[in-house]
Amino acid sequence: MKNPNPRILAISGGISSTSYNRKILQTLKQNFSEKCEMVIYDKIVDFPFFASGTSDEDTPAVVKDFLNEVDNADGILICSPEYVFSIPGVLKNALEWAVSSVVFTDKPVALITAASVGEKAHESLLLVLRTIGAKLSEETSLLISGVKGKVSVDGEITEEVTKQSIGNLMNSLLKSLGNKIE
Repeated sequence: MKNPNPRILAISGGISSTSYNRKILQTLKQNFSEKCEMVIYDKIVDFPFFASGTSDEDTPAVVKDFLNEVDNADGILICSPEYVFSIPGVLKNALEWAVSSVVFTDKPVALITAASVGEKAHESLLLVLRTIGAKLSEETSLLISGVKGKVSVDGEITEEVTKQSIGNLMNSLLKSLGNKIE
């Protein structure tokens, strides 16, 4: 039987096992399991560098899989750190592979940037996502500066305002997919 809940593809810009962003996604997957099917996609580290002009037949299988996953998801949740005041290279590379497709066009996307500061990466990610046609709103965009003081090393959201903000973001994303969190 098909799961009646929306399917959300979650992508972390932090690829290490100790990444706060990966842990936030794991916590959200667990906390919202009754409201959505969340799949954490962790293969962006395996993508070759994007090369403009790559033909469809030359697109690697792992990238085709990613584009299919994005296309088949009801919504996308990206949670990313900031590296050197910018988007982590593996995440930027993955989004570049989507440039010549329409998989993000009008796709509901929520963005969490969780970093020490994060402003530059957040701004850059919003620009890239809008450029590839993602459907974003103020309600589905959240910057968490000072993440280490707001999220524990095991991914528990410890700061109440942050917990509420993340809940509001998830509520807005699910509402845009036709599912409201109580």
